[in-house]
Amino acid sequence: MTRVDDFCILNSEFRKPQEVALRALETRPDLVTEAYQAMKGAIMAGDLAPGTYLAQEDLASRLGVSRQPVSHALMLLRHDGLVVERGRKGQMVAPIDPNDILSMYQARGALDALAARLTAERAAEHADEFAGIFEPLLAEGQAAMAKGDIDRLLAADVAFHQTIYRLSGNSRIEIMTEAAWHHVQRSMRIVLVDSERRRFAWEEHGQIVDAILSGDEERAADVAVNHAEAAGEATYRRLMAKRQETPAEISGA
Repeated sequence: MTRVDDFCILNSEFRKPQEVALRALETRPDLVTEAYQAMKGAIMAGDLAPGTYLAQEDLASRLGVSRQPVSHALMLLRHDGLVVERGRKGQMVAPIDPNDILSMYQARGALDALAARLTAERAAEHADEFAGIFEPLLAEGQAAMAKGDIDRLLAADVAFHQTIYRLSGNSRIEIMTEAAWHHVQRSMRIVLVDSERRRFAWEEHGQIVDAILSGDEERAADVAVNHAEAAGEATYRRLMAKRQETPAEISGA
């Protein structure tokens, strides 16, 4: 079992009683990349919960590799901000900081607005093509919402926004938002348990698509930035509420 330090904040909803969902890797040339992807996937899925201490021996055993690729993978995860050092206590999955998440949403809002504006501009020449792309994305979000499937909702949400980045024609937007998505996705699990927030989010996605397909650049940008800001504020409030519910000796506050 993984050891969860009493410092772990905000994250009771992430903890699971079963063992971490890491499976032994096949022998491959680049085991560092394989270990990195497996561990990052477990962190993003919440199987390695925020605040979980990471023992290299345990991780190596679960992945079926030596400690060396695990050590290098942890270094990459520290660079991503998904793993942090805690002195003598070792390394742990980074806790979720409400203020940091709010800042990420604010920055993402500006990029989302730009992406929506550019996509709406391009929609004049690609309206039918774009409509065919967005229709199944919205349908998938609605289907996931109807089932209350959080993992499926997360995947649908990321796919929706990354599609707008791609259709914008500006490849730098997707590159610039990639790192923030790692952290935002972890916090989204807390917010998406709220069925009303899920409903609002996908209503707003529909409004963004309507503005894009109509070629209304200003409205597309406005709806996109408002959507990001609303999501950021909802996430911040939820995270702060979790912090206040947690005793100081547990939250580290």
